[in-house]
Amino acid sequence: MAAFLIDNGDPLPGDPALGIEERDRLRERLATANAGEACRCGTCPSIQLIGDASPSRDIGLRTVLSAEIPAATLLLFVDRGQLRYLELAPHGDEPFAEFPALASSPDTKESEA
Repeated sequence: MAAFLIDNGDPLPGDPALGIEERDRLRERLATANAGEACRCGTCPSIQLIGDASPSRDIGLRTVLSAEIPAATLLLFVDRGQLRYLELAPHGDEPFAEFPALASSPDTKESEA
């Protein structure tokens, strides 16, 4: 899911855009990232991402990449080049036990990958 957002997610309004080189560096960091603490809300599978602690000078202070799926929004928080949090925010009261399969994810740019 994080890889999909790195490749296809759009920055939230006001967040800096990420070019191909920045996204390539995030993909490299994703290869060494581990799942951290899970969200305790009981309605989503959101998780912290833990990886290399060194910031990247190439990416601004904070960028949040987002994509819409049926009944939820996916968000990937990037803090100074570090992958920090992968969030699934349900739109309604229906909980998500896990992240949906990639085939259920947005396909607007998937054909370009």
